[in-house]
Amino acid sequence: MTRSPRRLRGIVLMSLMVLLALAGLAVLQFAESAATARQRERETQLLWVGQQYAQALESYYRASPGPVKHLPVTLDELVRDSRFPNPVRHLRKLYPDPLQPEVPWALVKRGNQIIGVSSQSDAAPLRRTGFPPGLEAFAGVGQYSGWRFLFIPRAAVGAAPAPALTPAVKP
Repeated sequence: MTRSPRRLRGIVLMSLMVLLALAGLAVLQFAESAATARQRERETQLLWVGQQYAQALESYYRASPGPVKHLPVTLDELVRDSRFPNPVRHLRKLYPDPLQPEVPWALVKRGNQIIGVSSQSDAAPLRRTGFPPGLEAFAGVGQYSGWRFLFIPRAAVGAAPAPALTPAVKP
């Protein structure tokens, strides 16, 4: 029993369509995993940059001359602290938000002094647990904007009302 050429063309065409569908699914799967990997990388960068800002705020506070310590009023003061004869750098440069580089950081302030920064992204984080020491409070937070990188001086803990989230002005 021989198959007709017409029937063979139909089988080849159907096989080709199945193969294309499978290739399309593979490309879709690859694109999704690439996007997830990109978001994980940005998330890791956000954690690193946020910790740099928190450490710079602590450095600025501890370097304050005299008995009365204070925090900066602008992020620029972290890059060039002009309270000394030779300006001090508490932060190498002003890092942009890795999630939204075109959007300025949201500043967390107590009075007019900056005590922290946070992203303004409302996206849901991939990481929900397993944060490094000092960032355990990020566990279970539903948006990146809830990840606040803070330095609250011990002397000020309990002395002032809770910090208010104030939108940042682009430097």
